[in-house]
Amino acid sequence: RQNLKFSGGIYCFPKEKIEKRSKKLLEQFGLIDKMHSKTKALSKGLKQRLNFCLALLHEPSILILDEPTSGLDPISVKLMRNRILQLKKEGKTILITTHDMQEAETICDRILIMNRGKIIADESPDNIRERFKSTSTILFKIDGILSNDQKTSLMGTFDSIKEKNEYYSISSYDVLKDISKLYNYSKENNLEISDFKVKETSLEEVFIHLIKEDSISIRGLEK
Repeated sequence: RQNLKFSGGIYCFPKEKIEKRSKKLLEQFGLIDKMHSKTKALSKGLKQRLNFCLALLHEPSILILDEPTSGLDPISVKLMRNRILQLKKEGKTILITTHDMQEAETICDRILIMNRGKIIADESPDNIRERFKSTSTILFKIDGILSNDQKTSLMGTFDSIKEKNEYYSISSYDVLKDISKLYNYSKENNLEISDFKVKETSLEEVFIHLIKEDSISIRGLEK
């Protein structure tokens, strides 16, 4: 509470406004029962919440957050993200730096991806994913143990098939065609397919692809 009072004093807020605003923020971030605690006694998650309260005390129209949920427990992460989304609905401009692509995908309307100080993408999450929408991953298991001949036959039928942790994965540019091909192959070879699913390309996968692609280009220029 003293941190908030001090910060409010820096902005020359009236005492009554500081008290009212501080109490509201402490309640919103679940810190009201810690209002008399010393900052050094708080956990990392609670300190992060307090920092957020301090950033919001003067009701800024633009908010800059550096890794706002880094190292937090799931409850604190959810609370922080929900609060950021609420501020977004209220019309606040929020700039976030993060390595958490799920966070960026959940919160942001516009994403800039940087590599070695250079912007390599500047679009909405949907538009960035759209660039790689053509590639999906078909995941499945096969009941029973395949013989070496069966495995060789399966691996030779699909160009991009891989095996990992009992799962087979196929990188597909035409999901319906490859699913039909897999179904027909399983029937012809008396194979039982289980735990079948199709995974769309995630923003994290796009991020990794863009960074690798840009790094390869840079190495090529450096030679």
